[in-house]
Parts: sequence; C-alpha cells; structure tokens
Amino acid sequence: MSAWRKKAIACLPQLKKEFEDPHASIYSVFIELLPATITAHRNNDIEQLEKNYDFAEWCFKQKAKNLWNAAGVAFYEHLGDNIETRDAMPQWVSRDIYNQIRPLLEQRLDNSSLKIIDNRYGFHKV
Repeated sequence: MSAWRKKAIACLPQLKKEFEDPHASIYSVFIELLPATITAHRNNDIEQLEKNYDFAEWCFKQKAKNLWNAAGVAFYEHLGDNIETRDAMPQWVSRDIYNQIRPLLEQRLDNSSLKIIDNRYGFHKV
C-alpha cells in the first residue's frame, strides 16, 4: 500500500474502505478531507485538524507531482471558500505554503477576501 494511502487512512480511518479501493485517487482523498476539515473547525476538534493539515502539508511537500498538485488544487485552494477555514489559515497553513498557494487563491477569491488573509499573514500590499 502506498504511503499516501496509509497516511490518508490514519487521518480519516472511517474512510479506510474507500481509500483502500484501487480506483481511489489522492484527489478523492482530498475531496473527503476538505469537508472533514470544515467540520473539525466547526467542532473545534484540534486533534482532527492536526491530522488533516499534517496530511495536506505532507502531500504538498512531496516530490511526486500528483501528491503536491492534489494538495494544492483539491485542498489548499478551497480553504478560502469557507469562512471557518479561511479565518483559520494562518494558524494551520504555514507562511511558506501560503506563499506558494496564494496564486491559486487569487483565482478563486475577491480582492477584499484575499487582502484579509494577506493581512493575517502579515502581508500588507499597497
């Protein structure tokens, strides 16, 4: 079993059967991870949030394009779509990753929303 499948199952063990399916892709994992992350924020489930964001960061830092790309386009770029995740980004998403995903967020968010996130990271654009 691939490392990403093992890590995904450890992150969301209730979806073990789905993640073990050979037709399941890393993208399908992130499709499940995003709503699970929103729910964890709403429930203030810090343990689950740590697992979710750690998994996304691990994938994002891998050399395999399918892993880092999936983390970027199926998870990180969608964090700006929801108030819970958008407000929590500076706490859970490193500044380095934010710098790399910001162009993805620019394509999805209006300027005022992006400026709010930038300010939370300490970026003050003129």
